[in-house]
Amino acid sequence: MSLAAEHTLTGSTRVRVQHLAENAVRITHAPPGARGFPEDRPWLSHILLPPNAPTPLRPTLGVSLHQGLVQIADAAGEVFFAEARPPELARSKRHRSVSVHIPAVAIEPDFTRVTDAVRLALRIEPGEGFYGWGEWFNAFRRECGRVKLKIRDAIAMLQHRETYSGIPVFFSSRGYAFWLLNSHESYWTIDSVRGVMEIEAAGPGADYIVIYGPAYRDLVQTYTRLTGRPPLIPRWAFGLMVTGYPQEPQDVVLARVREHRKRQIPLDAVILDYHWEERYHNFRWRRSIIPDPDRLLAELKAQGVRLGLILTPFVNLKNRPGQRLFLDAAAGNRPAEARQDDERDLAGYHEAQSKGYLAHPDAKWWFGQGGMIDFSNPAAAAWWNARMRPLYEQGIAFFKNDDGEYLPRDGRSALGLEGREYHNLYGFFYSRAIYDGMAALDNRRPFIYARSVWAGSQRFPAIFLGDQKPTFDHIRSTLRCALNMGLLGFAHWTADVFGLDGKTTPETHMRYAQWALLAPVARYFWRPPSADDTRFPWSHGEEAEANFRAYAQLRYRLLPYYSALAWEAYQTGLPPIRPLMLEFQTERRLAAVEDQVMLGPAIMLAPVVEAGAGQRLIHLPGGVWHDFWTADTHTGGGDITYAAPLHRLPILVRGGAIVPMGPALDSISDTHQFDQLELHVWPPYPAEGVFYDDDGRTRAYQNGAFSVTHFTASREGDTLTVRISSAEGAFPEQTSSRAIEVVVQRAGPPRAVSVDTLAWADWRYDAEQHCVRIKLNCAVTTGAVVQVHFS
Repeated sequence: MSLAAEHTLTGSTRVRVQHLAENAVRITHAPPGARGFPEDRPWLSHILLPPNAPTPLRPTLGVSLHQGLVQIADAAGEVFFAEARPPELARSKRHRSVSVHIPAVAIEPDFTRVTDAVRLALRIEPGEGFYGWGEWFNAFRRECGRVKLKIRDAIAMLQHRETYSGIPVFFSSRGYAFWLLNSHESYWTIDSVRGVMEIEAAGPGADYIVIYGPAYRDLVQTYTRLTGRPPLIPRWAFGLMVTGYPQEPQDVVLARVREHRKRQIPLDAVILDYHWEERYHNFRWRRSIIPDPDRLLAELKAQGVRLGLILTPFVNLKNRPGQRLFLDAAAGNRPAEARQDDERDLAGYHEAQSKGYLAHPDAKWWFGQGGMIDFSNPAAAAWWNARMRPLYEQGIAFFKNDDGEYLPRDGRSALGLEGREYHNLYGFFYSRAIYDGMAALDNRRPFIYARSVWAGSQRFPAIFLGDQKPTFDHIRSTLRCALNMGLLGFAHWTADVFGLDGKTTPETHMRYAQWALLAPVARYFWRPPSADDTRFPWSHGEEAEANFRAYAQLRYRLLPYYSALAWEAYQTGLPPIRPLMLEFQTERRLAAVEDQVMLGPAIMLAPVVEAGAGQRLIHLPGGVWHDFWTADTHTGGGDITYAAPLHRLPILVRGGAIVPMGPALDSISDTHQFDQLELHVWPPYPAEGVFYDDDGRTRAYQNGAFSVTHFTASREGDTLTVRISSAEGAFPEQTSSRAIEVVVQRAGPPRAVSVDTLAWADWRYDAEQHCVRIKLNCAVTTGAVVQVHFS
């Protein structure tokens, strides 16, 4: 890796300083007595992207040694980061633990001795808060306590202390980010009393990157510049998805899809659960459940629905009959049609083993035991993708790559890593292999759906936040988790509507849907009615069904806005769902808010997170905030009590925003065009917004095939002027004109309206909502100017 501005500091310790960006520096400590610095870990070049700056870097950070300790100062010379003690390298540490491995139904003792552990200590300040470390459900802002980073299948009962995706990156309220370049199991202890953060990793590498903002937005942008930004997902993937658990026969699946259409509840994709497959994993259909996959695909396509398949990284050698009995009794997650089937893929196992494609030959998981594929091996990844390719060609739209957390500590990687170093990285290579395999087929946008990820995995969207329950506790925990992941550039994720399993009540059904249907990706689970009849959109009668329909339709109406936010994430790394501390960093009272989120820069969601609540307290940032549902307007800078009856998700729109919306849809076709838009213009002025467009299917946007349209609104005296710019850029499928309805919110009745200086008659005033609605046809290449003249 070619790096600018590299130098070495020498004192009681030797430190290599490498400037990776103007505001990012890598610090590497030399082991005691070593003549040089250690080579990069073999995985680093796969995750840390090479610098692409066209001109030499002009670093703004100063690095020095003070009494042998690294300290880093900003451009003004003020120290914002410092080590508290010299790193301890090549430490001998005896690791003693016993884990109850619930998915494997096993007790796993670990009494190994680690001889190359590392310990670092960072100086922290009183009141300093920390965010991040990956997919954490138990906290958002931390000022004390301990975080353990060892990825595991963190089922619902474990999420108070475990995670599917532990990432060694945090943001500090002092305006810097810290990334430890060490993938081993690690422990991070925040000791606010002693003013120190201690980090202990079970493997070598006193090697880290520090990024300075001090704006959090700059931290996100630089971190994703170094690790990658999320590419666009196919447009249909913004629609609603569903998974059946356990898998039911194909005629049942088709009947449920028809029920969606009958009840006018949108749906874009069905994901078949594990037992679609004959054996794990030969990628062949289990005919007892899916007897005619071509007919299934054809009938779903006729309904405007895509098909996705779940998979895991195993090739089964054993069936584990005791495990089957346990799962059948405890979880009911095996369909009756599959309970006696032989699910071993012996031919696949022996081929993978003979070719050296296994990261481990004997790993246990929910539905068997066998080899885990070594996706860090390009040949193994190619072999796996070749086995999957007939399914792509048959019409499968995407894959849900589940169960990336099981690699045993004695596994191995083709990169030369032992299992204890590869374990946390496994999900990264797993996702990359499948994403790249899809990309190699054609120019479509790959879409995968991973559960376990690491730094850099945002380059392979999307992810789901694991398995939850339909409770208010889990609504709160998914909010925290979403905010933590968003800071690390994960734009496309879902908190499953209702979670994986557990019976809903009318209240939890409605409140969970209100939050999770507006996540960047949306999916819910249904179950056979004999196991749980509370998880369908229509399970609890007309009120709950209407609630689900309304928020699903709102999701589709917001498709133009989601599209613009996805483009912003691709360009900058800024996530669609944002914590208030990211968008309003200077307002310290918002620093720990974890149950309100920003959907982009313009829309605030404040889910109801208490059982029985008909109202909730909302912390308003400064400025003007408009109720999305009523004509109420609030002045920010304080708190309000918001009336939230059971059918209402509190939504507020930021004053000065222009939000593009579209029509409600049953599904999003591959040929969908944004030829109908509503532009909701919210005072005070000036106001602005943006709309992004491309073909919605391919990666042609990466070569410039897209357009961006800007909207502005300004007021002088009694005249409000809304400008729709001409589109910047073009692509072959772009519509030539759009039917646009400009909705001027919080306005009195106008005396006249003009469009492009001509008197305009196609407008009306909505006295109930206090808005003016103006309809026009707008050529994409010329735009339009709308003027509203008030008395």
